[in-house]
Amino acid sequence: MKKPLSKALRTFYGLGDFGFSLMTSVELYLFVFFLTNVAKFSLPMVALIGSVTSIVDAILSPFYGAIISGMKPLKWGRNRSWMLIAPPFVVILYIFQFTKIGPESLAAFIVCAGFILSHIAWNIPWVANVSLIPVLANNPEERALLASRRATYTALAGVVFSYTGPPLANYLGKVTNNPILGYSMLAGIMAFVMMICYWTVFKLTEGYEPTEQVQGKAASSAQRVSFKGMLNSLVQNPPLIVLLMSDFLRYMVNFIMTAAAAYYFTYVAQNMSLLPMYLLLGSIAQVIGAYIAGPLAKSLSTRTASIVGLFGLGIALILCKFVAMNLVMFFVVVLIARAFLGLLASVMVSLYSDVSIFAQWKTGEDASPFVMGLMNLSLKTAIISRGTIIPFVLSTAGFVSGIKPQEATMALKNAVVNVFVFIPGVFALVSGIILAVGYKLTREKLVEMQNEINQRKAEASGAIK
Repeated sequence: MKKPLSKALRTFYGLGDFGFSLMTSVELYLFVFFLTNVAKFSLPMVALIGSVTSIVDAILSPFYGAIISGMKPLKWGRNRSWMLIAPPFVVILYIFQFTKIGPESLAAFIVCAGFILSHIAWNIPWVANVSLIPVLANNPEERALLASRRATYTALAGVVFSYTGPPLANYLGKVTNNPILGYSMLAGIMAFVMMICYWTVFKLTEGYEPTEQVQGKAASSAQRVSFKGMLNSLVQNPPLIVLLMSDFLRYMVNFIMTAAAAYYFTYVAQNMSLLPMYLLLGSIAQVIGAYIAGPLAKSLSTRTASIVGLFGLGIALILCKFVAMNLVMFFVVVLIARAFLGLLASVMVSLYSDVSIFAQWKTGEDASPFVMGLMNLSLKTAIISRGTIIPFVLSTAGFVSGIKPQEATMALKNAVVNVFVFIPGVFALVSGIILAVGYKLTREKLVEMQNEINQRKAEASGAIK
């Protein structure tokens, strides 16, 4: 039996994700706007920056967990060490993503370098943080609880950023009389908050992960996972492959809705002042969904809660299509959908910790960071894929850049509604079907596997002694 979860961990484990989400929100909501409206890069250069950075980020996504699993664990533990040493580099590198230094070509190179290097520096501790879930938890219920705390704090960061992010960037730009510097400082401040939050979780998890001082250098080196072990944890892991496919579609729902919201409030509601209200209320709904995820997963099991969440999300979004012209009804139904998104952000992550237990049981090697890090693969590929769906659907309805809201035809309004809610709803239903049919890991099986893993460790420890 592992060390019991402390009350502080049960309450504050997601604090690192709060800081991480605050930092990444600067990029998610403001990066393209910064490039076009603040730094005033040319549109072809903006497209080039976006393509280069997103493609490189996607290519690198499977390697972060492999680095943690394949390297000898550092001084403070295999996962916790990265949460201590990597964040300071992020604070420095992230600032360069929001700059314009020198001629446009040089400035674009610096922005791309800042983007790519800062993402490398922050993705490793992000994977390390989420990989602590199977390290800390004693059973599926505790894994679901910790995943729920991550999702809750992530959603809370969305609420906080909606109040602080853009206003702070504008304020700093006015104080320094340099709008570009205002965004550079905002990125640095949010990255600094991320660093403090990760360091707090580092302290809270002290004593939960074996360190070199406790287990000795030989045992520490033995934690390294071979390339074959990492490969086996993927190819011999049918639940993981099913989960990656299902989660790719879940991320597509999230990213398409995020990118298409502005089109709905511009051309359907024709009231952009409602967009900030939607973002705020949607974030609050996701906080509620994430908060109830833990008790729901404990009652139903993580697998069942995920399937229920995906079907609930799909049904709610498809229903949104039929009430899209009634703003009050639309807000009611879409906020229900956002609550399901918050629920899924918790329970789907918990499934990754479950399949990491299956991988360890199957292969005999603990490649949890590699397995947990693979969720980055679904996330990054979904980001690239979303860029093709929205333009394609809008173009079929005759959308052209610069069209005024009052000129929007009914065909265009329907296309916007389809891309904002109906198509994501279909994706959610397909994701739920994939998970329901292909994901066979039950709570009872996971408990048996964990007990067998614990028995193997005890036998190995006794043999060493």
